[in-house]
Amino acid sequence: MELSTDAARALMADSLAFHIIFALFGVGLPLVILLIEQLGLRRKDPLIIEHARRLSYATIILVVAGVASGTIVAIQMSLMWGNLIEFGGPILGLAFGWEGYTFMIEAVFLAFYVTTWGKIKGWKHWLIGLPVAIGSFGSAFAITLGNAWMQNPGVLAVVDGVVQTNNPVGDLFTKTAFYMISHSVAGYYLATILCVLGVYAFYMLRYKPLGKDQAAVKQIMFRLSATAVFFVAVTAGMGHFQTQYLAESQPRKFAAIELNEETRTHAPYIIGGHWREDGTVEGGIRIPNMLSVLAGDSPSTEVKGLQDFPKETWPMLFVNVLFESKLLLVAVISSVSILFTVLHFKKLHSKLREWRYKRPMLLMLLPLGPIAIVIIELGWMVAEFGRQPFVVNGYMRTSQAFSGQVGSWGHIFPVLFIVLFVITSVALWLLFKKQGKLKPTKGVL
Repeated sequence: MELSTDAARALMADSLAFHIIFALFGVGLPLVILLIEQLGLRRKDPLIIEHARRLSYATIILVVAGVASGTIVAIQMSLMWGNLIEFGGPILGLAFGWEGYTFMIEAVFLAFYVTTWGKIKGWKHWLIGLPVAIGSFGSAFAITLGNAWMQNPGVLAVVDGVVQTNNPVGDLFTKTAFYMISHSVAGYYLATILCVLGVYAFYMLRYKPLGKDQAAVKQIMFRLSATAVFFVAVTAGMGHFQTQYLAESQPRKFAAIELNEETRTHAPYIIGGHWREDGTVEGGIRIPNMLSVLAGDSPSTEVKGLQDFPKETWPMLFVNVLFESKLLLVAVISSVSILFTVLHFKKLHSKLREWRYKRPMLLMLLPLGPIAIVIIELGWMVAEFGRQPFVVNGYMRTSQAFSGQVGSWGHIFPVLFIVLFVITSVALWLLFKKQGKLKPTKGVL
C-alpha cells in the first residue's frame, strides 16, 4: 500500500517541523558561543568563558542531531519526491551541493574549536570559532536558497520534464532569495538567543547564583538580550520588505495570507475575519487603507485579490490564521526582550532597574525561546502552505512531484524523529549534569 499525496505531504511536514528545531540551533548556537566568549575575553573573565565552553559541547550534540534529522529528510525526499528532484535537479542540485560543503566547514572547525579549549588561548581560539559560525550560516543559506527558487522560480525552460538552464547561479540568486534568507536566518539567531536567555533565567531562578557567578550570568544575559533586540529589529524590517515584495512577486499567496478577496486600491487590513463560501470575508477588525499602505506605502496601491485567480490554484486559506498568530507571538517576544534590555539603561531610576532580575521578569523570559521556535514553525508553514497547490510555483503541482515510493511502513519516520528528540534531550541533560558546578576555565586567557 503506497502513501497518497496528502499523507506524504503530512509526513514531510512532520519531519521538517522536527528538523527545523535541530537545524536552527545548529545555525544559532555558534553565534551565541562567539558572543559569550568575546565578552569573556574582553572582560578577561574566565568564568564567562566557561559558559561558552559548556555551550560548545551542547552544540556538538545538537549538530549531530541536526545531521541525523537532515538525513531522514533527505531519504524522504528521494523516496517520496523523486519527481521534484528530477525536475529541478540542475538548479536544486547546486544549492544542495553548497549545503554539503558549508556543513563540512562547520563540522571540521567545530571539532577543532571544542578540542582546543585551554590549548589555544585568547583571541586565537575565538578566531577558530568564526568558520563554525560561517559554515552554519552557509548551510541555512544554501537550503533556503533552494526553497526560495521553489517559491518564485521565474521564467523556466522545461524540456522533457526537466528544467534547462545555462545560469543556475543566476536562477538561485534572486530578490526572493535575499528576503527569505535574511528573514529566516535572523529568525534562527533570535530564537536561539532567546532559548539560551531563557536557560539563564531558569538558572537564576533555580540556583540563585551569588558573587562572581551571578555577575557573569548577568553580563551574559544583558549581552544576549541586547543582541536579541537587534535581531528583533532586523527580522521586523526584513519581514516588512519581504511582505511588500511578496505582494508584487506572488500576489496569489499574498492575497491568501491577507485574506483579500478582490483587487482594489485603498484595501483594508483585516484582523480576524473568515472566508465565506460566496467569496467574501466576514467579520474581523478592518483598518481602512492599511493593506494598501503595507503593500506599497500608499493607500492608492492596488492589491490583487483571490478572485483574480482560478479557485483550483488558491492556497489553503488557513494560512491567514497562521500568519496572524505569528504576528501576535512576535509582538510578545519583542515586547519582553525590549523591556528586559531597556531596564539595563543606567539613566533609569534605580527602582526600575532592580526589576531586571526580579522573579516576575525572569519568569517572563523563560518561555521566549519556545515561543520564538513556534514563530519559526508558523513562518515556514505560511511559506509552504501558501505556495500550494504547487511545489515549484506555477510549474509543478505537489501531486506531480510525488513519486509514491514509501509504503505503509512510512510511519517509521515520525517514530525516528520522536526517538531522536528524546535521545538529544537526554544527552543534553546528562551533559550539563555531568559538568557540575561552574568553575573558571583555566588557561584560556
